[in-house]
Amino acid sequence: MYKIIPLKQAEISVPLSLVMMMGDARTIVTGPVYVWVIDGRDEKIVVDAGIQEPHNGLVQGYPVKGGGEKGLRSALEKANVRPEEVEKLVITHLHFDHVANAGLFHNARIYVQKREWDSALNPPMHYRRTYDRNLILPLEEMDLCLVEGDVEITDGVKLVLLPGHTKGMQGVAIETEKGRYLIAGDQFYTYFNIFPPKQPLELTDSAGNKVQIPAIDLPFLPTGLHVDLSEWYNSCFKALSYVRRRNILPGHDPSLEGSTFP
Repeated sequence: MYKIIPLKQAEISVPLSLVMMMGDARTIVTGPVYVWVIDGRDEKIVVDAGIQEPHNGLVQGYPVKGGGEKGLRSALEKANVRPEEVEKLVITHLHFDHVANAGLFHNARIYVQKREWDSALNPPMHYRRTYDRNLILPLEEMDLCLVEGDVEITDGVKLVLLPGHTKGMQGVAIETEKGRYLIAGDQFYTYFNIFPPKQPLELTDSAGNKVQIPAIDLPFLPTGLHVDLSEWYNSCFKALSYVRRRNILPGHDPSLEGSTFP
């Protein structure tokens, strides 16, 4: 059985309106950029490859701390993993904060949904800033595997197509000693997307800032970036067909830092 280890590679600051569709665009929140180690057997599996090192404090216009090769290696060292040792790398989607350091995994087979690959090379207009061809095209020279739909890549580890945030977003369903978990990538940024608050509440971001969250009368709270909101909702319920709601691991929630699942 596997264990799942989220490892912070960087921190990024964005408007709250990107994290949740009804958020205040004037409020800036800071959250972690994670890479994930799936630990439990001889084979080394990592999910996502993090963000670039910032230039003048910015990546694609967003304030970033950490990142780059140094940030990636430092994060993976906490799980006693080096990128050169990794045999399978899953990229949940090809946005700049998930694919930037994939070139370090030069011995790995790299799994991307074909729908995501096609969309990244010809992105919707409002997504042009989130895809960087300079980060994506070098994958063609690596052991790139373009998959279609739900695919088991090894016993107990299954890719799950979850379109909506992007056209080819995928999660990773993992069998553990306490049941199946789903690394959801950016289908959900935070637990507030999975468990919308029924009463107003306050959250604390990675920088220690207090952020007010209004009550939301929805079964799921959409992220601010999506290519198809209907597909996004369908993918929410598809995720629940694989795992219990409490076993979904969102892509950027600060509370995951330092945790191991189960």
